[in-house]
Amino acid sequence: MSGRSLSRLLLVALAVGLGSPMVALTAAKTPAAGRTYVAGDCAGAAFKPREVVLACGDAGLTATKMQWKQWSSTRASGVGTGEEKVCTPNCANGRVAKGRMQLLLSQPRLCSQDGKRHFTKIRYTWPNGAPGEGPKQGTIPLPCSILSSR
Repeated sequence: MSGRSLSRLLLVALAVGLGSPMVALTAAKTPAAGRTYVAGDCAGAAFKPREVVLACGDAGLTATKMQWKQWSSTRASGVGTGEEKVCTPNCANGRVAKGRMQLLLSQPRLCSQDGKRHFTKIRYTWPNGAPGEGPKQGTIPLPCSILSSR
């Protein structure tokens, strides 16, 4: 083997040797194993949470006891118990109405606050009708801006 061929071989070997750690470093910076999270408590990342707060201002609409049928990097769906604060006669003295609730999470985005991919849209449905005063279904935006920068 000529000196020139040996030099090229060494350069290729060096490039491959240096390239492997670079690939590993790049992979380490991607969202955790392709997981997509939801701000279940309106502040931090949760993966398949048992509870999702839909009304972040007063927790007046919450899904509890969630059982996720599907959870992928692009969408998630599940069923649980919806809890809706009924503000009659007023919110302080109202009751909590409960019923079966379905959630569909979608529109994943990479959030700079924690470097993780989050679902930014929740669609909820009360399959048997809303147990309280609210609508039978609705859509809740969960923008990255609600995440705390912990």
